[in-house]
Amino acid sequence: MNKPMNEQMNDEMRKEMNEQDIEPSDELESVKVDTIDSLRADVEQWRDLAQRKAAEAENVRRRSLQEKQTYMRYASEHLITRLIPVLDDLHAALEASKTATETDSLRTGIAMIYAKAKKIFEDAGVSIIEGGEGEPFNVDIHEALMHMPSEMPEGFVVQVVQRGYSLHDKIIRHAKVITSAGLLSAGDSSDSKE
Repeated sequence: MNKPMNEQMNDEMRKEMNEQDIEPSDELESVKVDTIDSLRADVEQWRDLAQRKAAEAENVRRRSLQEKQTYMRYASEHLITRLIPVLDDLHAALEASKTATETDSLRTGIAMIYAKAKKIFEDAGVSIIEGGEGEPFNVDIHEALMHMPSEMPEGFVVQVVQRGYSLHDKIIRHAKVITSAGLLSAGDSSDSKE
């Protein structure tokens, strides 16, 4: 009867060991030690590789955070560089106003500076929110500062106190407005006189 393959291999190993006068336990012990040492070396290599990869990932994270902070810090440099001439023009206009006797030329100079600044902002994607007097109050673009009686229907803008602005499609400052409370009734006006 044929022996299973494992038993045949074990028998062959025993014959070889007997021929070499090696004790079975010594050879097994030697194989175990070699295997353990080999596995320990593999574990150490993988541990070293994992530590290197973790350090590399941390360096990449730290570098990208530093680059992001630098970008955020200097992101407005282009716009500021374009606004510096406007500041220079305003300074020159202020100096000229100290000695100017003609207000029309001063007004013209200031209008030119305003147009220059407006163009710079428009090129950067900033636009003025047009939501003026007589238009219905819109919470998306208006901020009501006050509610007062007027000849306009209730809920309409009576006065724009400060213009609003948007950057591309995002409101960056709502227009500050005074809204109408409607007409004063006869009873309201008699109460206020008393």
